[in-house]
Amino acid sequence: LPSVIAPADGCITPGENRQLSATVNIDGRIKIYRQISERLHRAVESTVSRQEFDGIPAMLHCWKDRLTASLKDIEAKVNRQKKSGALIDYEIQVRKAIFYVNDARLKAPYTQQDDFDSWIAQAKLVHQKFVDILFQR
Repeated sequence: LPSVIAPADGCITPGENRQLSATVNIDGRIKIYRQISERLHRAVESTVSRQEFDGIPAMLHCWKDRLTASLKDIEAKVNRQKKSGALIDYEIQVRKAIFYVNDARLKAPYTQQDDFDSWIAQAKLVHQKFVDILFQR
């Protein structure tokens, strides 16, 4: 399990890492994944609002990695027979984040468009898989 959780670049906090390691229940972990995604969303939002685009590629890369790692964990462990409320909340959070990042991309320098596009593509894929899990498609 730790290989799914371990952040390659230290972009999740030690507290978040401890919570993930200590939480066995998948719904509990999904809630933590959503909190991490919300925190990264807020970080990107505030950085974009200050027009400090230098740190954005690293943030987007980290966030994309977290979404991908959470998807692997969720696909492996979630009960597909019952709709997870935690997964529904996470799905909504990711959907809103996709809209926000798409808008933020328009404000970003040309040189960062690929970073935004890459995040959006991966987030859409993760979101679609969450929808597939929730609605048994």
